[in-house]
Order: sequence, then structure tokens, then C-alpha cells
Amino acid sequence: GKFTTAVAVAQAVNCPQRTPEGDGCGVCASCTRIARGVHGDVIVVEPGETGAIKIEQVREALEKVSYRPFEGRRRVVIIDQVEAAAGPAQDALLKRLEEPTSASMFILVTAQCDMLLPTVRSRCYQLRFAPLADAELVRVLTENHGMSEPDARSLAALSDGSIGQALARSGGDLADARDIAFQLLSTAASTDQPARRLAVAKAAAAAPSSRVKDRDALASRLEAAAAFVRDMQILGAGGDRAMLTNADMADALAKLSRSYDRERGLAAFAAIERALSALDRQANTKIVADWVALAL
Repeated sequence: GKFTTAVAVAQAVNCPQRTPEGDGCGVCASCTRIARGVHGDVIVVEPGETGAIKIEQVREALEKVSYRPFEGRRRVVIIDQVEAAAGPAQDALLKRLEEPTSASMFILVTAQCDMLLPTVRSRCYQLRFAPLADAELVRVLTENHGMSEPDARSLAALSDGSIGQALARSGGDLADARDIAFQLLSTAASTDQPARRLAVAKAAAAAPSSRVKDRDALASRLEAAAAFVRDMQILGAGGDRAMLTNADMADALAKLSRSYDRERGLAAFAAIERALSALDRQANTKIVADWVALAL
């Protein structure tokens, strides 16, 4: 939501017909062009193919912002993932942050504030974003994106309170994650044979397409497995099915829950959390998949 908010601020300061609350109207030529990224006074700087923001990108933005706005009230520079800017690039930005022009605004977007130079941080107002509650995610996904409630609830459980992550995981990726996660838990429940468990682990560690990294695919499937384990614990305790994340699979999970009593369910959840933590620390994807398949 951070980049979305940055764009909304750029719309608000340049919209010729703002709402009574001070927001951009969202429908005028200025707002729509900002949303499309083609407004002459809104400059977006983001990492290139190398994953870094180069000093040349920052200097080019600074040169543009030295002129008065061409068609709006202010020139707005949005630097997305600003932590990707190395020290020299941040230094180049520092002078303008110290002495901004009255007709310019800089919005730095980052999830890793500590990677910015202290001198940069000290010259910025900080607005922190917290994860959205699952109920709020479900509301947005159903009302604004036309998703069914079961799909929205499943996505919410996998998305760490982020609308962006939920949308990125919608469609085939969600179906794939749930399918393989269910296979992983079902195989672990039905057999102790390492070969059969490792066969499912191999599938869990393989990305569904070239656009998804193996590590990200495995993480999504493990998060789906964690949501299944949670649901099975609710069912095993006689809880209300309305509380389930995967309500559309309630009958299948109720049957599988017979193999995951409270003790085994807690152990499975702990194993999945440990595997996810290992992935965050860049552990080998295949080794993590094999380990968790044997540990469930």
C-alpha cells in the first residue's frame, strides 16, 4: 500500500477538482495520467534490471525537479524501494531534501527504513504502514476486485496483511499453492515412506512457471499448508466452520484432520514456520522442501 499511497498523494496535490476531504478525484485527466505513470510533473524512480537505483537516475530526477511544474501544482518525485539506492545516490538526494523548492515534493517508499542514511531519514517525515487485518483484506478483495469470499479469505491468510501480495497471488498461483500444500499434508498423513514424501517435496520446490522463483513458490505453498493446519485444528476442536480460512475445503480438511491431532498439528505448524524462516535466511530451497516433508 505504500506506493499506492504515494501515487494518491501525487494525485491529491495536482488534482484540479479535489474532493472535500482533499483527495484527488481519481477521474480527471490529471489523476488518470498520474495513475498511468505518464504525468509530466510526477516522476517515478525505481530499481532497474540490476535491482539497484543508480546515481544517474537520481540526478536525472533532480534535474527535472529543478524546473517549475509544467501542468500541475507541484512536481512530485516518488522513489520506490529507495533502499536500493547506494550511498552515493542517497548523498545526491540529500542536498535537495535539505533545501527543497516550494513547488516540489519527494516521497521515499521503503520497507527497510534502516538501510537509508541517517541524514536522509532525519530530513523526512516518517509514515509507518501496518499490515491490514484479514477481515479488511477480505472486504477490499471482494468489494473492489470482485473475488468470492472463500478465495479472498484464502488469499488473506497467505498475504501478511498486504493487498499487493494478495493480488499477486490471486488466480492460478493460489490454486497451485493450495493444491500442492494439500498434497504435502495428505502424503505425510498417509505414509512414512521417505521416497513418497520426497516426491511431493520435489513438486513443492518447483515453480509453476518461469515468472515465479522456486523459493517464492515453496514459500507460498508452505503458507497455504500453515493455513490448512490452522483450519484442521479448528475442525478438530469442534470450532465453527465460519472461522475457517479455507471454508470451501471444509469437508476434505475435516477428513484429513483425523490424522492431525492437537499435538501433531502443533508440531506440523512449528515445522512449517521453521521452514519459512529458513527460506528467509536464503537456505537451499530443495533441502528445505525435503526437510519439511519428512518432518510433518
